[in-house]
Amino acid sequence: MKKIYLGLMLLGSLFTSCDMDVKPEGSIMLDEGIQTINDALAERNGLYSFMRSRCGGSYVVTSDLQTDLFLGTMQNGNAYQSFVTGNILSNDRDIEGVWSGLLSGIMQVNYFLEESERFLNTPELDDKTIATVNHYRAEAYFFRAYFNYQLMNYFCEAYDASKASAPASGIPLCTRYQPSSDRGSYPGRSTLAETYTAIENDLAAALTGIEEFETTDKSYLVPTGNGFLNSYAVKALQARVALLKKDWNTAKTLSQEIINFGKFPLTNINDFASMWTNDEGDEIIFQPYGDASQRDAVPATGSLFCSLQPVNVKFTPSAAVLDVYSDDDIRGYVYFEALRITYNGATFYSPNFNKYPGNPVFDSGSISAQKNLPKPFRTAEQYLILAEASLELGDTETANNALNTLRDARIADYTPQNYTGNVLRDQIRLERVKELIGEGFRLSDLRRWNLGFTRDGNYGSGFPGMDGFIIALGTQVVYTPGDYRYTWPIPSAEMETNPQLAGQQNPGY
Repeated sequence: MKKIYLGLMLLGSLFTSCDMDVKPEGSIMLDEGIQTINDALAERNGLYSFMRSRCGGSYVVTSDLQTDLFLGTMQNGNAYQSFVTGNILSNDRDIEGVWSGLLSGIMQVNYFLEESERFLNTPELDDKTIATVNHYRAEAYFFRAYFNYQLMNYFCEAYDASKASAPASGIPLCTRYQPSSDRGSYPGRSTLAETYTAIENDLAAALTGIEEFETTDKSYLVPTGNGFLNSYAVKALQARVALLKKDWNTAKTLSQEIINFGKFPLTNINDFASMWTNDEGDEIIFQPYGDASQRDAVPATGSLFCSLQPVNVKFTPSAAVLDVYSDDDIRGYVYFEALRITYNGATFYSPNFNKYPGNPVFDSGSISAQKNLPKPFRTAEQYLILAEASLELGDTETANNALNTLRDARIADYTPQNYTGNVLRDQIRLERVKELIGEGFRLSDLRRWNLGFTRDGNYGSGFPGMDGFIIALGTQVVYTPGDYRYTWPIPSAEMETNPQLAGQQNPGY
C-alpha cells in the first residue's frame, strides 16, 4: 500500500517522533484514497480511535496535575516535573506531545473529509451510501472541533471579547490535508475569535449531519451512545465552548436542552462507583467504544496517578481537596482511597486518587491494567454549566436548582440549599472541583475565573508521614490571577520549524 503520511508537516511539527514510514496511531492507510463504502468505514474507525486516545489519559487529566488539586510525590519518577514545580518551559516534552497528537488527529480528519467528498462525486452512488458517508462526515467535523477545542483550551488565553480579535491570539487553523516540506506554506496563529468561529462552525456542521442521521436511526441516543456520537454529545461540546466564551445564554439554553431530553439522567448513588469502574452509567452522553480486543489502545489513565506493581503513588490529592467532601458524599468514597506504601524505609498510608481504577474487561492478568474508557461528556457537567451560566444571567433560582439536583444525586439524604450572591458563585465553583476532579477542567476554570492558587500539603494527623513523601517544592508553587502559566507555550521546536509563528509565542515564554 502507498503509505499516506498523516503527520504534522503542514503545521510544522517536524520535531515529533512521527516517522514518514510509521503508521500513526489510529490511522488507516488506503492505497488510492476512499474508493468504497468499506474504505470510508475503515477511515471512520480510525477517527474514533484517535478520539478515544485524545479525550482520555494524558491528553485530558494532566492539566489538573498543574493545579492545586494534586501534589507530586517522591515516587513519581520525575513525571510531569514542570507541572509539579511550576517551571513550565516551551521545550517541555509532555506539552509537545499534546500539541503534536492533537494536530495529527486534525490532519487525519482533513484527509477523510477531502477523500470522502471526492468519493461522493463518484457516479451512480445509491442513496444509502450517500447518507452513510454524510453521517461519517458529520462525525469527522465533530472530531476536528474537539481537537481544535483542546488546542485552544491549552494554548490560548481566556476568552475576552475585547481582545478576541487580537492578532495571533488563537491557534493555527488547518482545514486541508496537504503535507508539505515547504515551510512557507505553514499557517501562523489565527485570532481567538477566528478559532472559536472555526470550532462553532464545525460543531454546527456536525449537529446538522448527525441530527439528519437520527431522523431514521436513534440507536445512538442512549447512555454511552453505544460508543458512537449522538447529537447531544455535539450539544454538550457546544455548551462547554459557550461557557468558555462566556456566552451565557447559549450555554444555559444548550445545557437545559440536554438535561430536559431525559435520556441521560444523573447516575444514582448506588451505581456511581460502577460508572467509573465498569464504564457504564446513565449520565454518560458519549463514550468511545472499546472492548477486550482493543485493550492496548485504551488509555491507562489510572496509572498516571499510581502504579500497582509495586504500589507507587505518583500524584496524591492535596489536603485541601480531601477536605471538601462530606462523609455522606459518594464521590469521596469512589474517587479516593488510602494506600499502604513503603518509601525511604518507612511504611505509611498515602491518599490515592482512584477515579480510574481500571475496567476488568481490559485486564490481561491478575493486576488491574488501570484502563478505563474516557467519558468526555456527562450530564453532571451540564448541570454545572447550567448553574454557572444561570448565575451569570441573574437567574439564581435555576442556578440553585441545578446545583441542588446534582448534589442530591451524589450526597445521601441531601437537604437542598438556597444560596445567593458570591456564596452561590463559590458553591458552584466548589462543586466543579468535587465532581470533575481529574477530568482536566481545573486549569481552564481557574483561568476563566481569573483566580490564583496555592497547594495544601498539610495532611495533619490523618495521614502522618506525608511531609517527607510529597515533593516540597511543589507545595511552594503559587499562581496569581492571570498567571501566564495558565496558558501553555507553543512548543519551541514548532516555533523553530514554522517561520509564520515568529513573534507569536504566548506571553511569558
